Amino acid sequence: LNGNSALHAPLASPVFTGDVNVSTGNLLISTLGKGLQVKSGVNAKVGTAVLAAGTVTVANTSITANSRVFITSNTDGGTPGWLRVSAKTVGTSFVIISSSNTDTSTVAWFIVESL
Repeated sequence: LNGNSALHAPLASPVFTGDVNVSTGNLLISTLGKGLQVKSGVNAKVGTAVLAAGTVTVANTSITANSRVFITSNTDGGTPGWLRVSAKTVGTSFVIISSSNTDTSTVAWFIVESL
Protein backbone atom coordinates (compact mmCIF):
# COMPACT_ATOMS: atom_id res chain seq x y z
CA LEU A 1 0.00 0.00 0.00
CA ASN A 2 1.23 3.46 -0.76
CA GLY A 3 0.54 6.56 1.30
CA ASN A 4 -2.56 7.45 -0.76
CA SER A 5 -4.34 4.14 -0.39
CA ALA A 6 -7.02 3.48 2.17
CA LEU A 7 -8.88 0.36 3.14
CA HIS A 8 -12.64 0.67 3.29
CA ALA A 9 -15.28 -1.74 4.49
CA PRO A 10 -17.72 -2.74 1.72
CA LEU A 11 -20.74 -0.46 1.57
CA ALA A 12 -24.25 -1.84 1.79
CA SER A 13 -26.39 -1.32 -1.29
CA PRO A 14 -28.12 2.04 -0.98
CA VAL A 15 -31.90 2.17 -1.14
CA PHE A 16 -33.58 5.25 -2.61
CA THR A 17 -37.26 6.01 -2.21
CA GLY A 18 -37.52 8.87 -4.72
CA ASP A 19 -36.02 9.86 -8.04
CA VAL A 20 -32.25 9.67 -8.44
CA ASN A 21 -30.94 12.36 -10.75
CA VAL A 22 -27.67 11.80 -12.63
CA SER A 23 -27.24 15.27 -14.07
CA THR A 24 -23.56 15.67 -14.85
CA GLY A 25 -22.58 12.23 -16.07
CA ASN A 26 -23.78 8.81 -17.09
CA LEU A 27 -25.28 5.97 -15.12
CA LEU A 28 -22.66 3.24 -15.38
CA ILE A 29 -22.92 -0.49 -14.76
CA SER A 30 -19.24 -1.28 -14.76
CA THR A 31 -19.10 -4.85 -13.45
CA LEU A 32 -19.29 -7.64 -16.00
CA GLY A 33 -22.37 -9.79 -15.52
CA LYS A 34 -24.29 -7.05 -13.71
CA GLY A 35 -27.11 -5.09 -15.30
CA LEU A 36 -30.30 -3.16 -14.99
CA GLN A 37 -33.11 -4.85 -13.08
CA VAL A 38 -36.66 -3.53 -13.43
CA LYS A 39 -39.60 -4.91 -11.46
CA SER A 40 -42.42 -6.29 -13.59
CA GLY A 41 -46.10 -6.47 -12.75
CA VAL A 42 -49.31 -4.48 -13.18
CA ASN A 43 -48.58 -1.02 -14.67
CA ALA A 44 -44.82 -1.71 -14.68
CA LYS A 45 -42.25 -0.42 -17.18
CA VAL A 46 -41.29 -3.93 -18.35
CA GLY A 47 -43.31 -7.03 -19.14
CA THR A 48 -44.60 -9.52 -21.68
CA ALA A 49 -47.81 -9.91 -23.64
CA VAL A 50 -49.19 -12.64 -25.89
CA LEU A 51 -50.39 -11.81 -29.39
CA ALA A 52 -53.73 -13.18 -30.57
CA ALA A 53 -54.26 -12.99 -34.33
CA GLY A 54 -51.23 -10.71 -34.52
CA THR A 55 -52.31 -8.07 -31.99
CA VAL A 56 -52.49 -7.33 -28.28
CA THR A 57 -53.59 -4.35 -26.23
CA VAL A 58 -51.42 -3.97 -23.13
CA ALA A 59 -53.29 -2.25 -20.29
CA ASN A 60 -50.79 0.00 -18.51
CA THR A 61 -51.59 3.25 -16.71
CA SER A 62 -47.91 4.27 -16.70
CA ILE A 63 -47.87 4.95 -20.46
CA THR A 64 -47.35 8.65 -21.25
CA ALA A 65 -47.05 10.85 -24.31
CA ASN A 66 -43.26 10.72 -23.79
CA SER A 67 -43.09 6.92 -23.47
CA ARG A 68 -40.87 5.01 -25.87
CA VAL A 69 -41.92 1.36 -26.03
CA PHE A 70 -39.26 -1.13 -27.11
CA ILE A 71 -40.56 -4.55 -28.20
CA THR A 72 -39.13 -7.88 -29.30
CA SER A 73 -40.39 -11.41 -29.69
CA ASN A 74 -39.66 -13.35 -26.52
CA THR A 75 -41.07 -16.70 -27.67
CA ASP A 76 -42.19 -17.18 -31.27
CA GLY A 77 -45.66 -18.54 -31.92
CA GLY A 78 -47.78 -19.08 -35.03
CA THR A 79 -46.23 -17.30 -37.98
CA PRO A 80 -44.08 -14.51 -36.53
CA GLY A 81 -44.04 -11.16 -38.31
CA TRP A 82 -42.54 -7.70 -37.86
CA LEU A 83 -43.65 -6.06 -34.61
CA ARG A 84 -44.56 -2.44 -33.93
CA VAL A 85 -46.47 -0.30 -31.46
CA SER A 86 -49.46 0.95 -33.41
CA ALA A 87 -51.11 3.13 -30.76
CA LYS A 88 -50.65 4.60 -27.29
CA THR A 89 -53.51 5.84 -25.13
CA VAL A 90 -51.98 7.99 -22.38
CA GLY A 91 -52.71 6.63 -18.92
CA THR A 92 -54.49 3.57 -20.30
CA SER A 93 -52.72 1.22 -22.74
CA PHE A 94 -50.63 0.62 -25.83
CA VAL A 95 -51.22 -1.69 -28.79
CA ILE A 96 -48.65 -4.07 -30.29
CA ILE A 97 -49.30 -5.47 -33.75
CA SER A 98 -47.51 -7.91 -36.01
CA SER A 99 -47.32 -7.89 -39.77
CA SER A 100 -48.65 -11.46 -39.56
CA ASN A 101 -52.29 -11.97 -38.55
CA THR A 102 -51.42 -15.52 -37.45
CA ASP A 103 -48.68 -14.36 -35.05
CA THR A 104 -49.27 -15.75 -31.53
CA SER A 105 -45.84 -14.90 -30.14
CA THR A 106 -45.08 -13.79 -26.61
CA VAL A 107 -43.70 -10.27 -26.91
CA ALA A 108 -41.37 -8.63 -24.39
CA TRP A 109 -41.78 -4.87 -23.94
CA PHE A 110 -39.84 -2.15 -22.12
CA ILE A 111 -41.04 1.42 -21.57
CA VAL A 112 -38.55 4.29 -21.25
CA GLU A 113 -39.61 7.88 -20.59
CA SER A 114 -37.94 10.55 -22.72
CA LEU A 115 -37.28 13.99 -21.26
